[in-house]
Amino acid sequence: MPVYDAVVIGLGPAGSASLRRLQELGVKSIGIERKKEPENPVVCEEYLPFKEDIVFITKKPSVKKAYEYIEKAQKLNIFSGIEMRFKGGKKFFLKIRGFTVDRKEMVKGMLEGAEYYTSNMVTKITKVGSEYVVKTNKGLEFTAKNIVVADGYPSTSRRLLGTRNEIEPINVAVGLNVKMETPSLNNDIVYMYSSPHTEGGYAWIIPFKDEISNVGIGIRFNYIKSGVNIVQRFNEFLKEDPWNIFSHSKILERPKSRWIPVSGFYGEPVLDRVFFVGDALGAVNPINGGGIFTSMALGILAADAIWLENPKIYEERSWSEVGSILKIGKAYRKVVDFVYENWSVGSLLLRLVPQKLMEKIIKGEKTFIYSLFR
Repeated sequence: MPVYDAVVIGLGPAGSASLRRLQELGVKSIGIERKKEPENPVVCEEYLPFKEDIVFITKKPSVKKAYEYIEKAQKLNIFSGIEMRFKGGKKFFLKIRGFTVDRKEMVKGMLEGAEYYTSNMVTKITKVGSEYVVKTNKGLEFTAKNIVVADGYPSTSRRLLGTRNEIEPINVAVGLNVKMETPSLNNDIVYMYSSPHTEGGYAWIIPFKDEISNVGIGIRFNYIKSGVNIVQRFNEFLKEDPWNIFSHSKILERPKSRWIPVSGFYGEPVLDRVFFVGDALGAVNPINGGGIFTSMALGILAADAIWLENPKIYEERSWSEVGSILKIGKAYRKVVDFVYENWSVGSLLLRLVPQKLMEKIIKGEKTFIYSLFR
């Protein structure tokens, strides 16, 4: 069995970007994915902001590289902005342009030419001298000098390595999403809705392509542990129908759900020569739930550090280019927590927030609010 320079565990956006970058750098690497086909089925996010609208982070080298990969995928729909409504409160139109991509096709493009196995779940990771031995449930065995862990949250690889793989319920959300036929919807806008029944999160309608939309809801896990039923909340959102479109719409599939860490980094980025990326580190922005390009950026940074044979560089750059931005989003999330715990007052206070300030907050850009809540 050959010895690889790197094994990448998990081939979502983070792992695929890492494997692609390793391939570009000439690093002998292999990928392992538990699903029969990477990103099939896709759960939740297929929306991205235009890089020109979030320059405060896309100027970072790793994020810039991530967008090079993203822009090779076809843009299925383009948005002029986001309409955000708070029940009993203010309505905002946020001038944050964006687009949708097919995550499955985007990942497929990044994996082109790479060596990888699907339908294999990692069951054991052992350190043998200066190398790691990775075993799967199908009896495959790989030896590598480095490991990139990109298997999501909660991370099986983290558990196998004996490091932290679960975080506090308040720092995790559960997302539920379906594809719907929405013929009467304005496809130029992303829709976000918050009410006392979207506890700790929000509901969304994202026109995906043609007359098909991603419709879903995210609720913080601490509320679910207290008895909130996410399926019931989703059905309540459909019944409330804030934009009067669901009576003319049709659900096209069974609901799919996933865990979403909204904590920012929840562990060390690197242990010895094991690099944690994507949701296995906490790459989702806590204020908006977005995590595609941040996850990919971390995968790219891990690949660069492996090529340079310097894990310390990943620890430093993962924080300076991604983690520090997520920290701002987590500070803003404290405002969200206050609003949900005090809805009648919080929703009224939101009326005082100027549109430009709300745009920066939802992007996760630093403002004076960050200084108040960090």
